[in-house]
Amino acid sequence: MPDSLPIDLGRYSTFVPPDPFEDHVGPFYFRISGDAQAAGSVHCVLPTLPRHGNYAGGVHGGAILTFADYALCLVAGRAADGGTNTSFAMTVSIAVEFLDAGRIGPPLEATGEPLQVTGRLAFARGTLSQEGRTIALWSGVVRHVARAKAMARKDAGVAPAPRSAADAAPGIAVPADFEPLTSASVYSRHIGPSYARKETDGASLIQPALPHMCNSGGVLHGGYMMSFADSAVTRAAGLTTGLAPTTVAFAAEFLSAGDLSAPVTTRVEVPRHGKSLAFLRGVLEQDGRKLLSYSATIKLRARR
Repeated sequence: MPDSLPIDLGRYSTFVPPDPFEDHVGPFYFRISGDAQAAGSVHCVLPTLPRHGNYAGGVHGGAILTFADYALCLVAGRAADGGTNTSFAMTVSIAVEFLDAGRIGPPLEATGEPLQVTGRLAFARGTLSQEGRTIALWSGVVRHVARAKAMARKDAGVAPAPRSAADAAPGIAVPADFEPLTSASVYSRHIGPSYARKETDGASLIQPALPHMCNSGGVLHGGYMMSFADSAVTRAAGLTTGLAPTTVAFAAEFLSAGDLSAPVTTRVEVPRHGKSLAFLRGVLEQDGRKLLSYSATIKLRARR
């Protein structure tokens, strides 16, 4: 699509069936032109809104990670099923490099290239852009299963029944030495309340699991988990160094599915940092079950 032309969202679709986390963060839009297995056939759009904002007023890294995950699943998933929406794509791993800052107002766009489809996996890579500027590069792997099978598992009650936000939030037992992140960015507050504790080599965070954090399959959305992880690494980098953090690279491996049965916790380590860069890693867990392994490179600058 030429950058000079406006995007007519009336020609685009939203995901069916509805996805709670994407509806909460988005809306996200996509359009398939021609052969779904061809490079560039899937075009994704995220209109940027104030709720996507970070501390500096730009687009939060978690929102960009969620959009990259959305694009990966659309590009790889539609390549796997030929554009029929009969397969359910679940991210296995994803890597995102942040090349430029996104700003609130103009839409973000994503396109990609399917690389390989096997009986269970699909591989793809692509680009996120805004007004012709490349914002980020992404690549990843999804596992694809028949959508009917995935929905049957949800309907059979494999995932715990969603609770209301009123029931979920008070049920979290926050240790006394964790503090609420009242100074969190607009995007982080939009996702949900979280609590942090400074550690000698990083930070620990905890967040209640709420219904809007799930995907259409009834388990915690990959974009949600990466959003929480991105907020965790920037918080840990800031607490450890005293400097202002910005994510420049993020990689994640999805280990198991999360649900609404318990809070999500993470322990972020900062193995090494200097005056301009910090390197971090961590694992998201729920009731001792490992959900997501992640690592990040953070750019540091003096606080204004």
